[in-house]
Amino acid sequence: MADFASLATSYVLADAEDEQQRLAGQAAEAIKSAPRKSAAVLGWAQSINQWMPNGDNDADSDVIVRAKALGFLASTLEVLDKDVLRVEQVEHLIAFFGALFAIDRKAGVLDASTALRCLCTMTQFRPPMANAVLSHLNKLGEDFRLQVPATRRAVYDLIALLVRNDAALKSLSETNAASGQFLIDLLQLCRHERDPDNLLRWFAILRHVLDHYGPPALAPNVVEEVFKVASDYFPISMRSSATAAGTTVDDLKTALRGVFAASSLASTPVFDFLLQKMDQGDALTVSVKVDILSTIHACIAAFPNPAQTVVPHTSRIWNSLKYEVRHGDVPETIDGTLQVIQAISTRLCRGRSSVGGKAPAEDAAFLKDFVDLVLADCISDLSNSTFTTPAGRLLTSAMLGGLGAYNLMISSVIGTVKKDLQQAQAANHTRDLVGVLNLVLRTRHALVVAADAEAPTTAASPTATETEFHTHDDALLGLLESVYLRLWNNTLKDTAAEPTSQDPVVLTEVIRGLAALIAQRGPRPSSPSSSSTPSSSATASRPLLCTHTQCERIFEALAPRILVPYSSASQSGAADEGLSQTEFLTIAHEAMTALQTATAVYPEGFTFLVERTVSSIAGSPSGPIASYSLIALSSSAESLSSLRDTLSRVAYIGCSTIPSAAEGLERSGKALFHFLTLTQALFTTLERLLDAKASFQATNAVLSGVYGAALNLRDAFSKRGVGPEKAKQPPIASSAGQTTQSTTETETLQKQFQAYVNEATSIVRRLYLRATAVGTDQRLSLSTDFEHSVASSLTLDDQDEYLHQLAAFATFVVRDLSEEQQKEAKLHEAAFTLFQSDCKGQHSFFHEAQGARADVLSLGILKGLWPSTIASLADLNISPLNLLDDFDSLDSLPPRTRLVRNTIATVVTNKYSAAASVGASKVQYPGNHAAWQATVDAIKAKLDGSASLTPHRFARLVALAAGAFARLDKDSKALAKLLAFAPARYAEEASNGNDTKAAQQMARILGGLLVSDRTLSTDDHAVVKSIYKQWVYGQTVKALLPLAFPPRKAAVETDEAAVAARRASTVHTIAIMALVRGMPFSVYEDDVATSSGSESLVRVLVAAATTLVPQWGDVAVALRVLSSIVTANRADAVRSHLKTVVDASIRVFSSAGPASSTSSSASAPPPTPASRKEALLLVTQLPAHYEEGLLLPYEPRLARALAAACGDRVREIREVAQKARESWAKVAV
Repeated sequence: MADFASLATSYVLADAEDEQQRLAGQAAEAIKSAPRKSAAVLGWAQSINQWMPNGDNDADSDVIVRAKALGFLASTLEVLDKDVLRVEQVEHLIAFFGALFAIDRKAGVLDASTALRCLCTMTQFRPPMANAVLSHLNKLGEDFRLQVPATRRAVYDLIALLVRNDAALKSLSETNAASGQFLIDLLQLCRHERDPDNLLRWFAILRHVLDHYGPPALAPNVVEEVFKVASDYFPISMRSSATAAGTTVDDLKTALRGVFAASSLASTPVFDFLLQKMDQGDALTVSVKVDILSTIHACIAAFPNPAQTVVPHTSRIWNSLKYEVRHGDVPETIDGTLQVIQAISTRLCRGRSSVGGKAPAEDAAFLKDFVDLVLADCISDLSNSTFTTPAGRLLTSAMLGGLGAYNLMISSVIGTVKKDLQQAQAANHTRDLVGVLNLVLRTRHALVVAADAEAPTTAASPTATETEFHTHDDALLGLLESVYLRLWNNTLKDTAAEPTSQDPVVLTEVIRGLAALIAQRGPRPSSPSSSSTPSSSATASRPLLCTHTQCERIFEALAPRILVPYSSASQSGAADEGLSQTEFLTIAHEAMTALQTATAVYPEGFTFLVERTVSSIAGSPSGPIASYSLIALSSSAESLSSLRDTLSRVAYIGCSTIPSAAEGLERSGKALFHFLTLTQALFTTLERLLDAKASFQATNAVLSGVYGAALNLRDAFSKRGVGPEKAKQPPIASSAGQTTQSTTETETLQKQFQAYVNEATSIVRRLYLRATAVGTDQRLSLSTDFEHSVASSLTLDDQDEYLHQLAAFATFVVRDLSEEQQKEAKLHEAAFTLFQSDCKGQHSFFHEAQGARADVLSLGILKGLWPSTIASLADLNISPLNLLDDFDSLDSLPPRTRLVRNTIATVVTNKYSAAASVGASKVQYPGNHAAWQATVDAIKAKLDGSASLTPHRFARLVALAAGAFARLDKDSKALAKLLAFAPARYAEEASNGNDTKAAQQMARILGGLLVSDRTLSTDDHAVVKSIYKQWVYGQTVKALLPLAFPPRKAAVETDEAAVAARRASTVHTIAIMALVRGMPFSVYEDDVATSSGSESLVRVLVAAATTLVPQWGDVAVALRVLSSIVTANRADAVRSHLKTVVDASIRVFSSAGPASSTSSSASAPPPTPASRKEALLLVTQLPAHYEEGLLLPYEPRLARALAAACGDRVREIREVAQKARESWAKVAV
């Protein structure tokens, strides 16, 4: 036999948990392998006798050692196999460990609880033993509350294990009968619990016992005793520091709520207690009220047999809670009350039997009594404008309970509202009454959805309740003509002789009502439709309640509100007189939302919308709505703005939502159909406008509609989890049990997404072909639509806006194609041919005809290409070196063309791969590396010849390097320092003032090394490394900082050398600011201030703000970066320069700055608005980051200067100056 005493001693002496577990495992193995298990178990239990107390005097001996000894036994049981012990051994060990609750409450409770929990899981544990375990536990008495929370938690875990054992709980029920004595004893033992984690366990135990006890059932007095104990905790709260993590006060509230709702035997005291609490009124906080309402709701929903448990209390609940809605203004308590009212109605409706289509008279009477109670208190309130909305919410919450409640209430509600509408005097009252009707419609829709969720679509015949439900449909349909359309035209009242101006608040509610009405569904079809699929929802299979004619009437009413959102009275008619622009736009937005809802259920209406939209653009004077003519489009900026808004709304209505599978897979393709309908109609309209030589402002507006449709549909696919990455791969079946229906839906959406991409690509191709042409010399140019021989500069701007918008649309579409799809479509070639198949000859990045305005179309395609597609330019004998083809003619190009070409350079060098093989297919392009190296060498050569550089040429070199730097190309790293020092080298060779200005301009251009997200976006497959800005900073700014300060006079031999040095340092300073302004603060934080003060960024910025005047653009940059430093909690770095900063800021924004002593300064231009704004923003930040005593000397001057700045001629600057004055108001004078 194993030496258990030795094992126990080693266990007590061991400190490492792993060692203790090993020793316990040895003991368990010894018991399991012992030939006489009874002797082994006895020896194992006696192995700790030396540490056990022999009498009262020993009870206070070494508690820690004794606890470790008992832990040896508990740990052994934890690892012992469940089938080793026999029944009598389990019984004896329960007696042994149970005795510890009486004889060793200091050291034995935790381990005894652990050991008993293990014994209760043994195979030979018998249910009657549960009573013995609980009897031993109850011996703890008052000492239980003195145990630490962890020990009490072990006891709760033991109790929970017993009561969740069905056989053990059944045995307890039979032994204790209705008296539930063990539960009474547990209530006495645990009623003082306050630990949050333990309370969760205690509440769960009580709830489980109340739910599952019996037979026989607990006596009502026992349940009431449980409720009394639980009610002592209500309302429950918790200190924020009570538990570090895990248990929350909401967890406790939910657990306690479960105890209240666990047994209906205490329904009377539960409701009495909760309503008494609720009637305390203002003495309760919102949180407590919400807790009470949630608990009442839980009890109503959980108590069985509502006729006995809920009905006796409905009147009291109603009378107590209705005022929370009638007079309340707290959304949380109002919503909680409405949920309680709905819960009562739901229980009473579900209490009605539908067997045979009839309800028992008693159940029907209970529901009718409650409905009559609600109607009696609320119907009369509808005529009172103060209580209309609360009454409507109470009524509809009762109706939401079920079809039965709806049937009893609908006639009274509709009839009363229609009567009160005739008598309403105020627009707000009319609005609220219409709002009640809208609530009724939404309630009906929710009931239909709920009914379909509970009943199959193939039900043989409707129940009597459902049949009665649909007898009220005609009354609802009558609201269209009798209420909504008459209110729409403001002819509801019989006294109205003709339409007059309608209040916008009423129109808003009418629009919502029309949307709710068209969304209503009719009776369930008697047999399933042949077109329905297993994925189609029951509600989607129902026909619309409105007829085709009524749907058209609704669309005809709503359409003008999005087609003419803001127009003059002569256009919109007398009914719109008096509406402001804001009111028009508000109504247009509501109409858009309503039409989106209407289109979802009646897709045919979208075709009507598109037709009306197109006719409004092309001109339809005989139509029923005010329309635009081509002449108006050419001259009215207001009409053009409205047209853009209209097309944006139409695109949103038809393309922004893809129905889910619950609404039917056959409907999920409607968004794609709407996209095709809209884009085809707009493309035709666009061609008509181009053919008619209409203003390009109108053409731009129409193109924005095509672009907007694509944006909305693409976003809708993204929300459904479908995109280019997923569309190009087949769906992977989920191992977690993904349903066939969801797989089918995913496949369908992916096919639809691919169809969208194909159609959008086709539209881009057609638009490109329309915009371009091939000349007799086989060279590309813009089509005759862009003829500009007699065009004004304003017209050229409109044309360029069209081209840029088309290019952006192309990028948006092309980027959704996979690498394989882009290559298959030969988009790398289309970037040069612009889809013109007749274009022959050598390809070029640039199109020289017509001022190279077509270059932006190439950019649109290039930006959306994958890097592997860009790499395949080698197939066309094109390399990045060709981006320098126009280098010598850059100075003669228009500014917009230079910007486009520089962007092309950045995009291409960013995506051009010099690797031998690129892309998923690993296509070999061995010549790419040499081509890229040749490009880098060419850039170096042009930088070496700095005398021939100009700012425009330098900008091209910066653009080329910027794309490569973003991907941290190793071959181009040497360019960083060459570029950084090039402006200063140019300044050193400058022979006149113009050359100096050019050098400074080149320094500013260096900021282009940090490319904006708009130029290089990862969405467009650009390669942007996360640390490239840090790398650029280290290669450029770090090298320039020591050179940004003029050398000391002692180090300069001649005055001419001093001037040259100062000129170079100025260029370095401008370059540093241009680079830093595009970097996050974290990049240059370490160089903000240095220990010696030299080579600090702050010193450079302060010097720039004071010495670069009147170069106001550079001054504005310096001030902006200083403001960023201050707001980044590094104000300490500026502290020593505070006087200089304040003086410089005042000089910039003050209109009465210090007079200059030189004539050159007197003729200098005044500070620009941008520089004045930056100075004011910097001054505004100072009081928040410096103590008042430090700022006090500057307050008088600043107060005067800010007062003058509040009269600046620019409104935005006046606003910033006012904020600065408010910021400095706390600085004492």
